[in-house]
Amino acid sequence: MDTITFQRPDARLCHGYYVEPENPHNDPGVVMLQEWWGLNDQIKHGADKLAAAGYRVLIPDLAK
Repeated sequence: MDTITFQRPDARLCHGYYVEPENPHNDPGVVMLQEWWGLNDQIKHGADKLAAAGYRVLIPDLAK
């Protein structure tokens, strides 16, 4: 599990949370959107559970 930074199409930087399965191969991916209060531990826990089930998960921090 990592906090990541990536560049948006408008060249601004966006931060987010990225997690992948323990032994990643050709796993499906999910983009998860947080509730209005932003990227918090509850939404990260949901991403961790999906990763444990075999998914790569990206949560862009849309609140910043």
